[in-house]
Amino acid sequence: MCHLRARSPARGGVVTARREVPLLVRLAWDCLDQHRHRRCGKCAEAGFCPVVEAARHRIREWRRFRHVWGRR
Repeated sequence: MCHLRARSPARGGVVTARREVPLLVRLAWDCLDQHRHRRCGKCAEAGFCPVVEAARHRIREWRRFRHVWGRR
């Protein structure tokens, strides 16, 4: 689990502790969480999944954007 995310017992979902995370990045994290527990129809036998790679890429780009623009 990412150190920026924490469970909220009141809402039952995942919320940020210090800052707002964009919706598409939250969806990318949810995709990675779902693939950690079960495979989708696009997953290959070798373990490669284009959906997971797209989610990882989106998260990396968001982190790079925050780093470049000083939003840590």
